[in-house]
Amino acid sequence: MYKLIYFNFRARAEPIRLILALKGIPYEDIRIDKENWPEHKNSFTWGQLPALEIEGEGRILQSIAITRYLARKYNLIGANEYEAAKCDEYVDALSDIRIGKV
Repeated sequence: MYKLIYFNFRARAEPIRLILALKGIPYEDIRIDKENWPEHKNSFTWGQLPALEIEGEGRILQSIAITRYLARKYNLIGANEYEAAKCDEYVDALSDIRIGKV
């Protein structure tokens, strides 16, 4: 069972939610209100969200790390190394667009 922890809006957690929905994977969607974030911040590595808690294993933080983890686990990374690299290219390009590099 997974627990996805993020703020009460889409943004960086939405691709994670979409992967989980696409594959029909149950998870608990925990949403933290921005005004309550300061009291939770120190309990997360890097002091950031989103976080994915994996029962019996631990937490993964950083949205791209989480989406890559889920993509590998649920066979969404392509059939070979080239296709996997193209998937990484798209993820990295979207990240650049998000921060205004493109």
